[in-house]
Amino acid sequence: MQPDWNCDDLVIDLVPNGINLILDRLDLDQTEELTIDILEEVTGRHWWIALRLIGFITDTWDVMGPEATFHHVDPERLSLAAWLDAMLVLLMQRLDKDQAALFVARLESPPMGEEIPVEEMEISERQFLSMAD
Repeated sequence: MQPDWNCDDLVIDLVPNGINLILDRLDLDQTEELTIDILEEVTGRHWWIALRLIGFITDTWDVMGPEATFHHVDPERLSLAAWLDAMLVLLMQRLDKDQAALFVARLESPPMGEEIPVEEMEISERQFLSMAD
């Protein structure tokens, strides 16, 4: 989980070949905003949460890949948002309460300069604790 992602990293990593096409029509701020908007729309979560979750799934794919297959979580049949939701549920099931609370806190922690209202947090503490019962 990279807590220090910034918009420059996001644009360069997600749009490396198309950056010139986009920059010909949009300034850098507009390009960053468009990239973030697209990522948040297709993942159904804040951009930093999506990137951290994807990064964690990638880093643990040797475990999470078979877990997803076992549970019939097929990325070719699901939207990216639905696939991330399913993978998050599988991840949370593998963690004990203490690990899960830390994982969610790190996952949702906004990077420097990003602030979100508490009511927009991905999983509230009450929701999270009810998952373990």
